[in-house]
Amino acid sequence: METLIDLMESCVGKFQNRTALVITPGFRRQRWTYRQLWDMAGQLAAVLRNRGLEKGDRAVIWAPNRPEWALAYLACLRAGVVLVPLDVRSSPDFVARIVEQTQPKLGFRARQTPGDLGDAFPTLALEELEDLIDGQVEQWTEPSLVKDDIAQLMFTSGTTGDPKGVILTHGNLVSNITACQNLLPVGVNSRILSLLPLSHMLEQIGGLWVPLVSGASVTYPTSRQPRTLFKTMQRDRITNLVLVPQALELLMAGIEREVRAKGKEKVWKIMTRASPYMPKPVRRLLFKEVHKNFGGKMAFIMSGGAYLSPELAKKWAAIGIPVLQGYGTTEASPVISANTFSHNRLGSVGRTVRGVSLKLADDGEILVKGDNITPGYWMNQDATDAAFEDGWYKTGDLGNLDSDGYLSLKGRKKDLIVLPNGQNVYPEDLELLLNQQPPVKDSVVLGAPDRNGATQVHAALLLEESSTQGDGDGAVAEVNRMVSDHQRIRAITVWPEEDFPRTHTLKIRKPLVLDYIQGNGQPDTAPSPAAASTAGASPFLALVSAQSALPVDALTPDSVLETDLGLDSLGRVELLSAIEEELGVYIDEQEVSPETTLGRLQQMVEQGVATPRMSFPTWGQDAWCRVARAGLQWGLVFPFLRLFYRVNIQGRESIKGLSGPMLFASNHNVKLDNPAIILALPPGWRWRLSIAAAADDIFGHPVRKIAAPLLGNGFPFSREGAVRPSLEHLGGMLDDGWSVLIYPEGRNNYGEMDAFKPGTGMLAVESRTTIIPIRVSLNKPGPWDGASPISRGRIDVRFGQPLNFPKGQDYREATEKIEAAVRAL
Repeated sequence: METLIDLMESCVGKFQNRTALVITPGFRRQRWTYRQLWDMAGQLAAVLRNRGLEKGDRAVIWAPNRPEWALAYLACLRAGVVLVPLDVRSSPDFVARIVEQTQPKLGFRARQTPGDLGDAFPTLALEELEDLIDGQVEQWTEPSLVKDDIAQLMFTSGTTGDPKGVILTHGNLVSNITACQNLLPVGVNSRILSLLPLSHMLEQIGGLWVPLVSGASVTYPTSRQPRTLFKTMQRDRITNLVLVPQALELLMAGIEREVRAKGKEKVWKIMTRASPYMPKPVRRLLFKEVHKNFGGKMAFIMSGGAYLSPELAKKWAAIGIPVLQGYGTTEASPVISANTFSHNRLGSVGRTVRGVSLKLADDGEILVKGDNITPGYWMNQDATDAAFEDGWYKTGDLGNLDSDGYLSLKGRKKDLIVLPNGQNVYPEDLELLLNQQPPVKDSVVLGAPDRNGATQVHAALLLEESSTQGDGDGAVAEVNRMVSDHQRIRAITVWPEEDFPRTHTLKIRKPLVLDYIQGNGQPDTAPSPAAASTAGASPFLALVSAQSALPVDALTPDSVLETDLGLDSLGRVELLSAIEEELGVYIDEQEVSPETTLGRLQQMVEQGVATPRMSFPTWGQDAWCRVARAGLQWGLVFPFLRLFYRVNIQGRESIKGLSGPMLFASNHNVKLDNPAIILALPPGWRWRLSIAAAADDIFGHPVRKIAAPLLGNGFPFSREGAVRPSLEHLGGMLDDGWSVLIYPEGRNNYGEMDAFKPGTGMLAVESRTTIIPIRVSLNKPGPWDGASPISRGRIDVRFGQPLNFPKGQDYREATEKIEAAVRAL
């Protein structure tokens, strides 16, 4: 296979109807199969061609990770268009420079994109791509592609000078994808959570291409808030992550912080010391509570982009989640070497992957050659010439190779500290020792001038909150006792902010640290206005900043949600969902309008209704319960119902031939409507039916809350206030193939129909599910209605024609149509 198109066509042929991409933007999970993704990419490619884009033209994409990102990528590949990915946190100035270099004919952006691409070329919103290509069937001729054709341009994220565009061809990428596929145990049962930006090659290969060519699925979270991420991992049972070491450090720190909060430090230490001597399954059982937070299926984590300390890797391995570290660079597409399950040597970055040749220059610089290596930089022959020597790409990294072929990194060549006496100091060696000292959270070691202008070893320390300059002095003194005289740290700077300035892959921006040490810069320089630090900001403002992609200092009480913060109707819903999720406060969407100010919204949060922590019984879905339910229905419920009532069923042919899941929407006016509807349904539908029951009524009663899951697979549904947990559970039931019976009136009136709740339309539209109207009528009263004990009543159950609502349908209109359909029966 020479091109990415060849590779993807092969994947589609093997995994056609398997799930490729997953996202849960509302309360329903959206799945894209391999075949759907491929066909939609062809439709979008036809749109691109119709808009005048030809083979070799450029298109930029400036957006966060989501399935439509991958769709746009594949569409560009099929149209022969060169994609230029931009990190969503890039500054507008940086983006403008790349646009100037590449002269794109089209741009892709998203609602969360922090800036404007300008009006020099048309742009398409990722959220609208499905609607754009809906019904697109026009035939077109795909361009002929070969391995040397350019697939994409990846730009470096430097803060000064012109950014360099790394040219990556189809052949480059295919070579690296196939090499990595053979190294990683990713298969059809793997589920990857995409966290690193797709504008970074590590995520593109490890978090998109390797999963796709292996038949796995990729899940995109809708928020980077911790609770949302953990909920996503639990819901989708994530098996793998691709992370940078800093993110692994933060996750482990969070786990250890929770251990301390529960007062279990001693037990934790005993367990972590003993677990390395236990088999992996035993470790996972020992730390089952940790695994539960990750969804219980986490198999391993892939790490790259920076140095991973052996101690951190050991901590993860101790709890039963091995970390496989690799090494690469964008110019290598990107993977050069990697550890594997069978060959995993801590402290190293593994052996070279298939197809890559590696050697060390006289000064220790790593040189590489192979089909995965870039042919050069876009429109920059000088940079290309400087990066190669006799056909070998000069990585700029220093390393060692042991006798078994394992590569160890010694740091960046440009970061190497050369002392006045000619001796070399490797900063990473000292940083590793410093980071092991108790008060040090992180460190940077640099070569900085002393009073006489001579280079000396200088350490910038990020200390724990309660630490002082003296603690930093003690940490440095301890490290100096362990190293040679020329390696000793001669000067210290305690970093004044909560963190060092970092790149989008969380690498420390050492030039900015050096600028501050020399008195030429501020301590905290954010990579973009949208990514400005939220240190010191209230949790509320931090959420608004994340949703609006605006820095906290740009938010004022008078800011209007739509005109000032750019939050459209869906953006406002997502913000309210984040507030409910993170702050535990429910705010009715009807109370928030486009003109609502930030100050007014904050008042609503302060006065809002606390979101109840609801629990949803799942035992009603278990096989034993389903068998027991069928037996109880046939042997007890149905005979009891028939004893007192004759059930007349009409219109059941309207659901003949339909496949689930579906929403059954019924009026709620008869005392025994649940058993009557269940009896009226064909047996196949009863087997996978769930009933939304009033949380405060049915599940507020000790007997009913047991009977509801047992007899009808019922679950609690909030009728008022914070309904998001109920909606998410209902969406999960539909996602798992269960049809759901709802009562849109919200309560049983035992008489005339009441108006349907306005949320019915939202549920119908956003669930993207067929609605079956049902009318239950008491034709003749029975004993349960106050009639004579020997009188046999009659209940009529009528099924209406299926209803479907398009995306964007007005919720109120949808509610009115459903209510009218039920009343008409």
